[in-house]
Amino acid sequence: MSEKDCTEATSLEVAIRAHDRLVAASGTEIWLGAEPTFTDRHSTEPEWQTAALGPDKEDRARQFVRQCAATVPGCVVLRTVGRQYPGEASPRWNFGLYSRRDGQLIWQGPPDPLVQPAPVTEQQLVDLHAALTAELRGVGLHVFPDLSFGSWGVRLLFAEDEALLNTALCREAELARPPLHTHPIPDEGQHDSLALQGVSLVAIGVCESTFKDDYSAVQVELPEFADVDRWLEFLDRLGRAANKVGVRALVLSGYPPPVDQRVAWTTVTPDPGVLEINMAPCRSVEDFYAEQQRLHSAANAVGLSPFQLFFNGDVVDSGGGQHLTFGGRSPESSPFFVQPRLLPRLIAYLNRHPALSYWFAVRSLGSCSQQPRPDEVSAESVDGLSVALDRLNQRPASDPESLWRSLSPFLCDRFGNTHRCEINVEKLWNPYLPGRGCLGLTELRAFRMTRSAEDAAAVAALMRTLIAWLTNCDVPAEVIDWGSRLHDRFSLPFYLRRDLQEVIEEMRASGFILNDLFSECVLDDSHLIIGAADLDGARLVVRQATDFWPVVGDPSAADQTSRIMDSSTSRVEIALELPAFTSIEEGAWQLTMQGLSVPWVCETDANRTVFLRGVRYKTFHPLIPILPMAEVLDPLEFHIYAPGETHAWRVRLFNWRPDHAAYEGLPSNFQESQRRRSERLVVERVAPCAVTQPIQRSALTECCVDLRRIERPN
Repeated sequence: MSEKDCTEATSLEVAIRAHDRLVAASGTEIWLGAEPTFTDRHSTEPEWQTAALGPDKEDRARQFVRQCAATVPGCVVLRTVGRQYPGEASPRWNFGLYSRRDGQLIWQGPPDPLVQPAPVTEQQLVDLHAALTAELRGVGLHVFPDLSFGSWGVRLLFAEDEALLNTALCREAELARPPLHTHPIPDEGQHDSLALQGVSLVAIGVCESTFKDDYSAVQVELPEFADVDRWLEFLDRLGRAANKVGVRALVLSGYPPPVDQRVAWTTVTPDPGVLEINMAPCRSVEDFYAEQQRLHSAANAVGLSPFQLFFNGDVVDSGGGQHLTFGGRSPESSPFFVQPRLLPRLIAYLNRHPALSYWFAVRSLGSCSQQPRPDEVSAESVDGLSVALDRLNQRPASDPESLWRSLSPFLCDRFGNTHRCEINVEKLWNPYLPGRGCLGLTELRAFRMTRSAEDAAAVAALMRTLIAWLTNCDVPAEVIDWGSRLHDRFSLPFYLRRDLQEVIEEMRASGFILNDLFSECVLDDSHLIIGAADLDGARLVVRQATDFWPVVGDPSAADQTSRIMDSSTSRVEIALELPAFTSIEEGAWQLTMQGLSVPWVCETDANRTVFLRGVRYKTFHPLIPILPMAEVLDPLEFHIYAPGETHAWRVRLFNWRPDHAAYEGLPSNFQESQRRRSERLVVERVAPCAVTQPIQRSALTECCVDLRRIERPN
């Protein structure tokens, strides 16, 4: 690490500690978690593009877990049952790391074979069964070891109450249940019916896996535990038993483990195009940053990336986002319950500041996205939400369930899905989601995967500062009806960046100061800059703006679970920055497109006049276009000139290389990506162009022009 890198790392650590002290001094306990996602940015295989499952993805996941386990001494690797979505025949695989937050060893038994493979003999299965029986009896449990039920593994049943054990022996169907990962998850969720009756079933067999490291390894399917102490005691006894009989590798599968503030549970799961990591909640940004560093390091070691660099230089995230989750060390200590006005204030504040919905988000936005705002769903939804916020402001919710019931109907997408929305409260206090619905958590989904652990820490600090401020300050819970301005004005980076600056300044004015290092990081827009040029003393900057892609109505897809979106429309921001202290009258530049005059939007920014205009245009013909008559513009062309000058500037923005040649592979780094973007913007000095008339009014909005509405001249 260079001296400069060391200085920057030290500065970041100082900023993180200052942030944690600020939040602690406010008297607010705010734990946070995230779901970072990584992809193989060089692969074109479906599993790294759109598919959830694939052999290479599982292999990388195993390597990833091995890397992480090496940095968490005493942790245990668990292969618990994963998620299952409509149309899937069985649950997805799921790897997890379970450890104690105080650093004490949680597991001293044999490692998982993905860490250290080793074969097993049939005799070791029998010996482990006997040794575990003895260990459980040694701590006063009643054990019935001679179960002959089930097609897989040798089984034993144990309980604290012998009477419960005898009753359970009559439940042959439950005692013979197949391994969890081999059958679909029931509609009502995955529950251990025997554990609910006070008895626990353990099955021990040979691991059934297609991966070489797992061949002939011992697999133990674990029952469900509700209590962390009992779970830890069972793990200890299982580890002792395995060590006594010489088992050298052990797969632990079955139900997910119980958690509380003493333990950390991180899982690695497949998702479309990415590997998703569900981080254990962190009590501070310092802990959050350390965990992010660990995850980014492991991903890099196995060839996975948090971002993608496209051939033409565009930079996007991994494709899976990085949602942020906030809560407390326990459901009861959640800041959303300690201060019942916090959630209404947060919902209203995000409404009033669209930058928090769009600036950090993935490319696909709007009502059809994975994280629509409440005001993107329907007018009725916004009206109902406004009423709910008014009532909660007058009389705060008296209990967690009342808070959840008051707000959850308005926090969903337009299809009623409460998971796919900007503010997800399905784990706040949802009695209809057994096991994980009443955790006091609020998930903010409008966040893309950050490019580094440092960027993740900056974004986390921003949002955690915001929550601490809203907890302690009487910020009004009022919403704004943005109407068409939401997808017009706030599609442009200029207004989003200005809005985010206002958020930072509002917090600063109340004493909740975001460190300058964090502010610079979250306000950085370098990845949006396509190209720039100096024009007679003014500076032209073209940035990638946001567009809101619609779902395509495809009759053939009526029974499918996925939705087709039309991403053929692109939007860019044209910004002409005039020299400092130049008045609008002095810089009367003109903008033309397709021979038509287009008016500027005039703004000021740091003593400068800035002429702005967003441009929407079609970049390709999709298989199922929603606007088949709209023509593809490649390049997008426009002219800029000052009246009285003997020349104009022709600007052409190409979607690909201007010479239409193939690229020599993907960009190797961000610098090469920027070079490729810059070469797509071609600026030439030409003779003044003839302007016949202004552009038709139907193509203009307050801030943008839509060239899809204009017939291209011959």
